[in-house]
Amino acid sequence: MKELLRTNNFVYLSFAQAVLKDAGIDVLVFDNHMSVMEGSLGVLPRRLMVADDDLAQAKKVLAEAEPPDPDWA
Repeated sequence: MKELLRTNNFVYLSFAQAVLKDAGIDVLVFDNHMSVMEGSLGVLPRRLMVADDDLAQAKKVLAEAEPPDPDWA
């Protein structure tokens, strides 16, 4: 597994998961339950992981799906 992205932005994480799922790319979210350790503050980023062989395609699919405004995410 390779890390595709790391973020605290739950909306962007959900967006990325949906886009990749639609493209047929399986993903796993690591550190999703770390909120128990941090007190549910959302300070620890979640990591979106994909299979090694899917990393290049996942980067391409996600880049094409992102809106042009860099302040969106």
